[in-house]
Amino acid sequence: MKAPFRIVSALGLLLALAGCAEPPAVKREQAPLPKDVEIVQGIEIGQYGGMFILSETTQPTTFNYYVPSNMGTVSILGQMFNTLVDFNPIKMEIVPALAKSWEVGEDQQTYTFHLREGIRWADGEPFSADDVVFTFGVVLADETDPETGETTPLYPTRYYSELHIDGKKIEFEKLDDFTVRFRTPTVYAPFMYDMMSVPILPKHKLQPYHEKRDFMRAWTTQTAIDTPSEIVGTGPFVLESYRPGERLILTPNPHYWKADESGQRLPYIDRLIYKFVTESNTEVVYFATGQTSASAVGPSDVAWVKDNEETYDFTLYERGLSPYVTMIWLNLNPGKSDEGKPYLAPHKLRWFSNKLFRQALLYAFDREAVIDAVFFGRGQPLDSFVSPPYGKWHNENIKKYRYAPEKARALLRQAEFTWDDDGRLLDPDGKRVEFDLMLPSGGSWEEMVVTFKENLDAIGITVNLNPVDFTTMLRKIDYTFDYDAGVIGWGSNSAAYDPSGSKAFYLSEGIYHIWHPKQKKPATEWEARIDQLFNEQEQILDLQERQARMHEVQNILAEEAPMILLASTFSTVGMQNRWRNIMMPSAGSPIWNIEMLWTPEPVTD
Repeated sequence: MKAPFRIVSALGLLLALAGCAEPPAVKREQAPLPKDVEIVQGIEIGQYGGMFILSETTQPTTFNYYVPSNMGTVSILGQMFNTLVDFNPIKMEIVPALAKSWEVGEDQQTYTFHLREGIRWADGEPFSADDVVFTFGVVLADETDPETGETTPLYPTRYYSELHIDGKKIEFEKLDDFTVRFRTPTVYAPFMYDMMSVPILPKHKLQPYHEKRDFMRAWTTQTAIDTPSEIVGTGPFVLESYRPGERLILTPNPHYWKADESGQRLPYIDRLIYKFVTESNTEVVYFATGQTSASAVGPSDVAWVKDNEETYDFTLYERGLSPYVTMIWLNLNPGKSDEGKPYLAPHKLRWFSNKLFRQALLYAFDREAVIDAVFFGRGQPLDSFVSPPYGKWHNENIKKYRYAPEKARALLRQAEFTWDDDGRLLDPDGKRVEFDLMLPSGGSWEEMVVTFKENLDAIGITVNLNPVDFTTMLRKIDYTFDYDAGVIGWGSNSAAYDPSGSKAFYLSEGIYHIWHPKQKKPATEWEARIDQLFNEQEQILDLQERQARMHEVQNILAEEAPMILLASTFSTVGMQNRWRNIMMPSAGSPIWNIEMLWTPEPVTD
């Protein structure tokens, strides 16, 4: 399990961001390498030292991987924890991680993992099969209501549904201290992919929380501030300190299980530092002026940043279209709060539930204008939730919506909407059409949706932009559902792809079925059909047959239009040239191999 950009260090040494001297070297503990150490082959042997500095707009919201969070949180935790298997984005294959090997039974339903012997958690406690069984036991913990007989997850996460196949849990058992066996209820094609996304947690630290049914309150941001050493993993780094609004620092895990061919324990770098900034533009400026080690570079910044390549000795890597998805969606949840208040005003629910209305919004939205204005032409309209970089999983032949305001008006007339003398759109009951669009505060979100607001205003619809902090947005999406519409990004730090990674999005019962999550049964026929197709493809080993079913899923989503996809933009990443062992993948985290990076030129005055 890898994350994109992360951070590490000690002391309040953000002086480095201002170009100050290199802080004292990290003292390396000489803990013995584990029996089953992984010796990394084919890299340049490096030396210890140096700081890898990054800036980030999103701060961690938790240090418990299984609490819903943002991508920045996942990135940081990806440096501290490991999964049983990982994905190499250069070789494009699944590789060993905490498990050194595995076998698949002849029935294609039994998976036996052999764990590395001698691995220790960052606090020195031994890692074993008990930790694996504990982790899956927590993720799949549930309870049954004695009155209704309904079974619900004890800790609602996307992993609970992801690890159910056809409504049944995967089974798992400890065979001995270093062997774990899993069994799926039926043939399940993405099982190994799923194993790449379930980080293993320390039983000795977190079992008390689980016993009190309080697991989701473990390892909060306050833990990170007050007692960072309580948060222990098996990854290359450990948390040294966290100052909200300022920075987060990771230092090398003294018990990490990888070493180079000379026997040096990885990682090489002494400190990985995240400096938190309020604007994405600041991230790019820091990198382009030599103050950070790496950065994503947005389409609007590529030209001027490239002019600084020679002066500040870095390289921009063009990686093609990004698999990252940005979308606007409408709240289709017909439920009510505990007080009996509808989540969404009934007249708005009637608008949003009308497919013609939803399609009209797509035709009314000039996404090419957004691409030209915000992304300087470096992108293309996104037509499918499965973006083009995912190859044959992507359906090129689905319904495409391009800017056609007269077509939008025709669809609205067909849905019996009209216009008043002021040109404002009225629903069949005479109500003016107006709704709020929730968006994450900060970053370039408002730039992306202002054209949507203007385009809809041109056909008589009033859209009010409502920026909120990300924590508030998550609460509304996941729990209170009291909003009209929203805009958000969806993506992964990994270059690996399987639809299973978005299972909680596709299935009507899914926690991230964002327009109407956690349905007890499909609310519409088209959602029922998607459920059927998705479940079928998971139980088929033939890749082409799986992809054919996912193509039909994409056709349905394009026709029903529960979301308005924005754009697929070109991905550009910058890295300082002083770093060695850079292996830039076509997708996923540019520092997927952060433990291998080293520099002969530590930061100096």
